[in-house]
Amino acid sequence: MIERLSRAAALPLALLTLAAPAQADLASVDGHDIYYEVHGELTPDTVPVLMLHGGMMSFEASYGAMLPALTETHTVIGVEQQGHGHTPLHDGPLTAETMRRDTLGVLDALSVDRVHVVGFSAGGMLALELAVNAPERVASVVAISAASQPSGFMPGMIEMQKDPNYQPSPEVLALMPSEEDFADMAAEIAAKNPGGAATIPQTMQKITAFITSDWGWPDDRIAAIAAPVLVVNGDTDFIEPEHALHLYRTIPEAQLAILPGTTHLDILEQPALLPMIEAFLQAPAPD
Repeated sequence: MIERLSRAAALPLALLTLAAPAQADLASVDGHDIYYEVHGELTPDTVPVLMLHGGMMSFEASYGAMLPALTETHTVIGVEQQGHGHTPLHDGPLTAETMRRDTLGVLDALSVDRVHVVGFSAGGMLALELAVNAPERVASVVAISAASQPSGFMPGMIEMQKDPNYQPSPEVLALMPSEEDFADMAAEIAAKNPGGAATIPQTMQKITAFITSDWGWPDDRIAAIAAPVLVVNGDTDFIEPEHALHLYRTIPEAQLAILPGTTHLDILEQPALLPMIEAFLQAPAPD
């Protein structure tokens, strides 16, 4: 996978065009820089929407299509993790804990106390990390294609990351990114990141090390999440629908949506997703 991304780095990428953010800057967190964007105005009585991108993606690639509509009614903050988008790599690992610290560091720099969190894939796992370990900062969570532990992935997904000689089933292979998908991810990192194309294999190695590590949260920690949570999954996702159902049944204030005919790679493009998120964000908070 890393070799394919490296070979694809020179290929062109058709990037989305976003409206200029109200603020785009780097925040210094624990001695390294984290890139962020703010779309809209931050005010003391505003609870903004924090949007967390997927692995090997950027804020723009993950949410650019839905951002114009969402910013009509909400202030949006996008944070890019190390090696992704505009955020340079640093010497530390990429883990749920380090991503949480980096993300909260940005919110602290912006003097933002609480956020609604929308996260996709690795960003969805980070959203759960925030809800578990920084509950006072989280007003609600939309966890899209996210697992709470490695067992939530389709059989073979973790194994193929651990062992390059592992032969996954044809069903798993059919859901993997195509050469064109890998080329787009690689080209965006090469174009945006301060480290250029050299960033690609290093970021992929860090993502792989994270996914294949002993990460996750036991059910008693997930059951302690008090914030409202919308769990969204595709019916043919990398994350098994049964795991999404388990999250729904475990989190006290949870809602569940399984989108039909939907894979991990196309869930952000589903027309039903944005109205679902908007309705969830506008719902009154539970007593």
